[in-house]
Amino acid sequence: MISLSLISTLTALGVLGGFFAGLLGFGGGVMMFPLLYYIPPLLGLSRLDAKTVAAVVISQVFFSTIIGGMAHLRHRRVHRRIVLGAGPASAIGSFAGAVISAKVSEDLLLALFGIITVLVLGMMFLPAPDQAQEDLSREQVTVALLPLTVCSLAAGVLIGLIGAGNFVFVPLLIYVLKVPTRIAIGSSLFIAMMNTSSGFLGKLLTGQIPLLLASTVIIGAAIGALLGEKLHGNISAKTLRQIYGIMVAIIAARVWMTLLGFAT
Repeated sequence: MISLSLISTLTALGVLGGFFAGLLGFGGGVMMFPLLYYIPPLLGLSRLDAKTVAAVVISQVFFSTIIGGMAHLRHRRVHRRIVLGAGPASAIGSFAGAVISAKVSEDLLLALFGIITVLVLGMMFLPAPDQAQEDLSREQVTVALLPLTVCSLAAGVLIGLIGAGNFVFVPLLIYVLKVPTRIAIGSSLFIAMMNTSSGFLGKLLTGQIPLLLASTVIIGAAIGALLGEKLHGNISAKTLRQIYGIMVAIIAARVWMTLLGFAT
């Protein structure tokens, strides 16, 4: 039975996840997955299983990226070529991953989440962008489409499986493809919107989405996404990257503590 306490908790967690989606451009899934999985039991509420969490997260990410992405588009932080190169490929992968996820074990989903956080941390040890890179306008930015498309397809499969994975795109664009931080963040939200739409559809068609729980988180996330995007413009690109790295490191440590048996 779904209690009022659980509904209130999920709404608050949705606000938090949506806030970071608007601020850092990753859809919020990397934060929402551990929040929804670990926080309710700490508050004496029932634990949501990993499959339910993945379904709720991909629903939340889909709606929060629409809101956050449109706000970033309004401020000219979205690169059309990047979005069109990465979005469709990741959307195809996301739909496939979402359908496959119905037959994947909870332990494997959690392990995949742990592995992807380590990969993202590894990318962030690459050289930071210099000021010349950060000063490029949207029209001056160029990207290699083939590696972007291949990486996007692989990321899409993970997004469909675990409901999170769009946080790969920000470090990929910044540290590997040398895209300015703010454009990388804005473009990543549009990529997330495209791939989670197919992932959301895949989970919806296979009956994996608990509508009441998902709706509760989505409402909170919509509020948080607007707040996060509003604050984004007042924070330096370097600080945004630092916040991103610290957050992923904390989440990776918590997930691997569970995987290695040091926590539940």
